[in-house]
Amino acid sequence: MDKPQPDELRFAYDNESDVLYVSIGEPKESVNKVLDNGVIVRYKPDTRQVVGLTIIDFSHTFASTHPRAVAPGLKAELIPA
Repeated sequence: MDKPQPDELRFAYDNESDVLYVSIGEPKESVNKVLDNGVIVRYKPDTRQVVGLTIIDFSHTFASTHPRAVAPGLKAELIPA
């Protein structure tokens, strides 16, 4: 198995809580900013570089056929398997 890259996107979904966790590389110490749309942006306090996102109520947020932005410049859509 290849060694994970430092800037690789990592996803974890908690089905019971309906929360999607996205990290850029290994989880890092960060500061959280809660947006009014159920998104938590995690960033390094010294550089303000984004290191991850937490999306609460994920399936509801992306259940529509018209995905909505969850963070500036970021759009996603949940596609049933």
